[in-house]
Amino acid sequence: MARKSSIDWAAVEADFRAGAQSNRQLSEKHGVAESSIRKRIKAEGWVRTNASKVRTKPQSAHQPARTRPAAPAKQDSIPQESADHHLNDRISALASRLVGELEDATAYLREIADAIEEETAEDRSDRRKQAMLKAISTRDRAETLRTLKQIQMMEAGKAGKKGVKEERKEAAEKAAKGRFARMASPKLVVNNGK
Repeated sequence: MARKSSIDWAAVEADFRAGAQSNRQLSEKHGVAESSIRKRIKAEGWVRTNASKVRTKPQSAHQPARTRPAAPAKQDSIPQESADHHLNDRISALASRLVGELEDATAYLREIADAIEEETAEDRSDRRKQAMLKAISTRDRAETLRTLKQIQMMEAGKAGKKGVKEERKEAAEKAAKGRFARMASPKLVVNNGK
């Protein structure tokens, strides 16, 4: 640490009052402990005059462009049918890609497995080999495809198909309107005065 006699406190005070540097930067510049600078500031009542905020990081030449945040899309602006249709299209596209991957993986599965066998032949443990074989297994992809298909069927069910209970209720209402409709209650007309 520097000797007391070599510290130029007037320069430290001038830099502090200029407000361009933080206490830590001042301590590095003048070779004084930051705690000593803080003690002097408190004891002598130094006040920053020229800057309201000390800049601790140098300004970068590259500043991000200022843009307006995009207005959030209103939920009501997108029709529900269109959203369901869009979801079905995305699920169909994803399912077709997965089917393509499954076909490719099964076409070259034996060759890939043989290459893994050759690569891991000298390994002491089977862990690496098992991990590589698991990575090429089609079970996970097939499960994902099955899940996507179930979601697609559920979405299609929302749009057009009705459940068994709804179909039975409609059939009962239809039957009740025709020949087997409930008889209307009899109207009693009583004319006691005339």
